Amino acid sequence: MPSSDPVIAVIGNDVPRQLLLACGAVPYRLTGSWEGPLDSRARELLGAADAVAVRILADLLSGRERIDALIVCNDSQANLRLFYALRALRWETPLLLLDMPRDDTAPARRFARAQYRALVTFCADATGHMPDGAALRSAASAEHELGRALERLRERRLGGMCSGADALEALLEAGRCSPHEAVTVLDAAGESDNHIAPHIRLHLTGSNHPDASIYRHLEQQGSVIISEDHDTGERAWLGHAIDSDDLDQVITGLLDAHFARIATSSTASAADRAELTAAVATAAHADAVLAFIREVDEAPLWDLPDQQDALDAIGIPLHIHSRVGADAAQAEAAHAAESIRTGARA
Repeated sequence: MPSSDPVIAVIGNDVPRQLLLACGAVPYRLTGSWEGPLDSRARELLGAADAVAVRILADLLSGRERIDALIVCNDSQANLRLFYALRALRWETPLLLLDMPRDDTAPARRFARAQYRALVTFCADATGHMPDGAALRSAASAEHELGRALERLRERRLGGMCSGADALEALLEAGRCSPHEAVTVLDAAGESDNHIAPHIRLHLTGSNHPDASIYRHLEQQGSVIISEDHDTGERAWLGHAIDSDDLDQVITGLLDAHFARIATSSTASAADRAELTAAVATAAHADAVLAFIREVDEAPLWDLPDQQDALDAIGIPLHIHSRVGADAAQAEAAHAAESIRTGARA
């Protein structure tokens, strides 16, 4: 975190970065890791929760994450458990639960607008800066530039000029720094890849990926991950902003964008998720789709029947590796790579 601006950490994928930036903060998304020790205290506090959430909580309790405030999105049961665990502990760092509804109705819009208003107040309290018109426009301009960098990265991936692992590492880092730094990170992704040799073009769905270890493992064994629809890859809410110097207009535009999004398996219908998977895999000319799902991350399992039907209809095979244990990700990725290679040879 090289910036001297206040750092507001984010868990989840519902926070519009423009509002944090306009308050003078650096957004810093916490995603955890695929493998590693599971702290016994964090595990006890969360109970039967996704291992990634346990690792995030352990890092927060250890003090390794130097942050000025924390926003937790209610976009998964694991995140909600994590919020209540921190609140029960009376964690000293300022803490906010952002609870955004999904159904676009008049009452939901009123509630969501109040949530964004509370978010702005929370961030302004943390930074000492209430966003004015100039700050809103500056933040929008910076996020739009980030959005253009995301498009350039997407084009390089589709053209075989950037591996999926390098792209994911860049996307994760972009969520942890200022827009200017994020553009540099994204534009550097794939610089050493030149042109990737022909591989099985793979689309990933299922659980999100908190780091690039599984991507790299799969790509070392014959695939190139060309696209994904989980929320730490290209579905991360980066690069979206509203050009206005009026806070109410900005919030209205961000609400429109929020309700238009197909979000996580926990918050979107299985039919919408399946349609998204099929559309993105088709656009990326994927040879196969891999659903890679962690143990206790139950929501992506609900998508599988609809995803299977949608992919069968367009002739793209779906490989399912579910309930991956807390320390079995690498081994399960090896099994997945072999099933994909076998399917490609068939």
